[in-house]
Amino acid sequence: MHLSISREEFLKALSIVAGVVEKRQAKPLLSHILIQTQKDGGVTLTGTDLEIEMVMMVAADIGEEGSITVPGRKLLDIVRALPAESMVRLQTDGDRVKISAGRSRFQLSTLPVEDFPSLKEEAWEMSFTMNRSLLHRVIEKTQFCMAQQDVRYYLNGLMFETLPGSLKAVGADGHRLAMCTVALSGDNVIEKQVIVPRKGVAEMARFLGSEEGDVEVRLSGNHIQVRQDKLIFTSKLIDGRFPDYNRVVPASVKEVVLLPREALREMLTRVGIVSTEKFRGIRLEFNKTQLIASASNPERDEAVEELELEVSAPEFEVGFNVGYLIEAISAMSSAQVELGWNDSNSGCRLKPAAAEEGVVYVVMPMRL
Repeated sequence: MHLSISREEFLKALSIVAGVVEKRQAKPLLSHILIQTQKDGGVTLTGTDLEIEMVMMVAADIGEEGSITVPGRKLLDIVRALPAESMVRLQTDGDRVKISAGRSRFQLSTLPVEDFPSLKEEAWEMSFTMNRSLLHRVIEKTQFCMAQQDVRYYLNGLMFETLPGSLKAVGADGHRLAMCTVALSGDNVIEKQVIVPRKGVAEMARFLGSEEGDVEVRLSGNHIQVRQDKLIFTSKLIDGRFPDYNRVVPASVKEVVLLPREALREMLTRVGIVSTEKFRGIRLEFNKTQLIASASNPERDEAVEELELEVSAPEFEVGFNVGYLIEAISAMSSAQVELGWNDSNSGCRLKPAAAEEGVVYVVMPMRL
């Protein structure tokens, strides 16, 4: 194999593909990226960890066709360090590959191409096209509520639900829940739920936020695939049933109060400084025309701050994990946030103003 490729184009593709590749793998080949020449004159870069596969196509001048596997992170570091606007040349030499640009020369060991794994082709049950910014939005608004290494494995991912006319993403960890719904067009959209694992969600958010345009989303019983132009992302799904989120999100609430979002976020951030590091507990007390936030810790540090209410609210007192509240409020962009509740034992529903319809958060109370 012998080819030349623009350093900028190569670096952009490597940055995306190498995100899937782990530095330390039980199988050395999984730390490699597969580079294959194509008949149309370009090359494909493929990275996988057996759960996720990322394929990028890049234009290149092909001198001799072929394919190689190269240590992914090492190749990325080399290309990143090369001079801007340079041309990168790759040429195989036995079980090694020579990399050169300008006066720089490198040689890296390769592994057998025939041993490189790939996710098997799926019989896709459904596919639809949507704007990538909308898909990025539902992920960004919900992914922070996913569980981390929970024994309830189905919570360690983001649930996507398709319905005729809409796409919904739901993340939950047993203490809080985030839900975002966007419109979806297409005649072949059917009712389906899938759970994408945490790493797959993070990789999707990373490449979706970089450009504009539409993407094609494909779903099967075991995989999700997102395709756009020169990129193909495939991820295995979590085999499990997501809890009924409708039982967690209150359909209606008895009490509602509107608060300035940024002022509330800043108040919670300041008061939360003295909350205990492990539990992050904070007390909220609605006292007719004021919201009083307070926190303390075993060292007897205390913090109290008041926020005036524009509309009188009923007297109410409840405790929350302040970090959960701040993350939910920070994910919104509206000027005001709506807090709603039924009683001190049920979850608090947080919604942005009408400018961000389709976004709902629920945070469960804490005993302080």
